[in-house]
Amino acid sequence: MTNAKKTFREERLELIYKVIQEKQKVFVPELAKQFNISESSVRLDLAELESHNLITRTHGGAILKSGISSNFILNVDTINNRINHFEKEKDAIAQKTASIIEDGDTIMMDGGSTTRCLAKYLVNKKDLTVITNSLDLIPEFVVNPNVNLYILGGFAYKEGGIVVGPTTNEYIMQFHPNKAILGIDGISLDKGLTAANASNPSISSAKIKMIEVSDHLIIVSDHSKLNRVCLMPIAPIETMDTLVTDSGAPPEILEEIRKRGPKVLVA
Repeated sequence: MTNAKKTFREERLELIYKVIQEKQKVFVPELAKQFNISESSVRLDLAELESHNLITRTHGGAILKSGISSNFILNVDTINNRINHFEKEKDAIAQKTASIIEDGDTIMMDGGSTTRCLAKYLVNKKDLTVITNSLDLIPEFVVNPNVNLYILGGFAYKEGGIVVGPTTNEYIMQFHPNKAILGIDGISLDKGLTAANASNPSISSAKIKMIEVSDHLIIVSDHSKLNRVCLMPIAPIETMDTLVTDSGAPPEILEEIRKRGPKVLVA
């Protein structure tokens, strides 16, 4: 039985989906009682899950949809495990991203396996200011005399190698960098930029705040993230100014992204 304590909606969506996976069929009154929310809220949650093609709503409830598309992701692995995925692609993306960073830039960077690769290619840039919530980037930049480093405070989410939470968001809002370099879990033409790890919604809220305060948004993403949807919405496709990806990305999807405004760089 799921704890009836109040949860973030993104987390609740994940929990509801897990219940449906286990039971195959659920009813609105049961979910309302289990999650201590109104029946109307349950219906909205079920509508959201149905929009991702995960369930089929029925009269009074929902059933699990068979043949779920593999492009929907609820959670991602820890950063220490992800760093070994698509290593060559991430390294190429990092080099390409470094080529569009200029001396004197003020950059906000979040955590992730791809942004971690980027740090070593910024060592020769001059007079950079880096603002980050990444625990992994701190040792990379703190010894670099060419980087003015600001470390965002908050709760250390060790599995993701980042600092998150309300305090982090408050720190973010104090800055106005000219560029933000963010990793992302999913990029979809229909659903835009999305993040996984619904059990910790602070991850997505930090990304949203970073986008809000920055002038130019650079998304670094290997090809496996394209045409993939995660549970937590971040921003529409058009919010990106630049997407840096690798040669494994489907050309037709990249062309559609270009048509919507973002510049696409292929490493």
